[in-house]
Amino acid sequence: MSEETEKLSEKKEEEEEEDQRCCSLSKLRTTFIHIALLGTSAAYIFFGALIFVHLERPYEVAERERVLLKMDTLIQDLLTNISSSSISEEEREYLLDEYTSEIFDLIDTPHGSHIFETHFSNSSENKDMWTLSSAVLFTSTTVIPVGYGYITPISPVSRLFVVVYGLIGIPLVLVTMADAGKFMSNFITQFFTTLTIPTMIFLSLLAIYPILGGVFFHLITDMTLMDAIYFSLISIFTIGFGDLAPSVNVVYLVFFIVLGVILVTITIDFVAAELIDHIHYMGRHVGKARELASKMFSLAQSLNMNRGLTVGMTQLHSLARFGLLSKLDENALKAPRVHLAFEPSLDDMDYMDCGASRDIRASRLSLYNI
Repeated sequence: MSEETEKLSEKKEEEEEEDQRCCSLSKLRTTFIHIALLGTSAAYIFFGALIFVHLERPYEVAERERVLLKMDTLIQDLLTNISSSSISEEEREYLLDEYTSEIFDLIDTPHGSHIFETHFSNSSENKDMWTLSSAVLFTSTTVIPVGYGYITPISPVSRLFVVVYGLIGIPLVLVTMADAGKFMSNFITQFFTTLTIPTMIFLSLLAIYPILGGVFFHLITDMTLMDAIYFSLISIFTIGFGDLAPSVNVVYLVFFIVLGVILVTITIDFVAAELIDHIHYMGRHVGKARELASKMFSLAQSLNMNRGLTVGMTQLHSLARFGLLSKLDENALKAPRVHLAFEPSLDDMDYMDCGASRDIRASRLSLYNI
């Protein structure tokens, strides 16, 4: 007997160890999936940025040389023409208008405006648009998607590639952020029994987060506090008008956007779950009320069909006052009567419907003066 007991205990211990081993493997597998998704999304953004830099830099350099050469030619022609003594004032004004129009045509493109701003307005050297940091911001805001539009591809190959890049990257990054949000929400909900408290926590965080981000951008850039808060809101809600361009480190900006979008996703998930729970709660009670109403009318008809619905409803009111209506169903109505050891005589007592029927009959007799 003792040997059998020892064998059973050993078998139980082996089963427990096997369960623990399976649980550990499951946790490792889940953790690996989370890390793999994050790593894949980060690598997708980084290598996509490298590809866009490789595709766009030659076009940017060629466009810069063309714009600079065109501007130098316009300046030389303008100086030569207006310095001539053979032209009138009207012709000089016409030449100035033509020069201004051609300059505006040049800076109407993103590359032209960037060259004019960096090379002429600020009297600085040429500054590249497609750097690794700007490309990372471009790829990040493409797949999240915010889409500020600070820089855009101009080459045909880059424009075709950005379509394919977005079709693959947007689902990948959205799944990654949803997975991260689910992981965070599961970690937090395990400390609560209902969804109400976590929902209020995430709603509060969503209200505070853009304000904190606005204060941060206001302190490290030249943006006003209202503009910084506005920029934070349109960033985390993936609106991204692109009307404001703070000079902030790309790493900080991308981290702020990713964390904000995850927070928005979690909050919407919790609010939707809470609303659906309330809707289901109301639906269940509406269904119970409908079922109760049908029982009331069927019971009123079955209690006294010959004496009318009013009398039956009188009995229902009396039953409802004693809390018996909710316990009545078809089985209860068909259940046999139980005889007690001591049962009082009820011959001298009137039921509610009998009294009500006499009152109704007396009122009718008095109405017709019978």
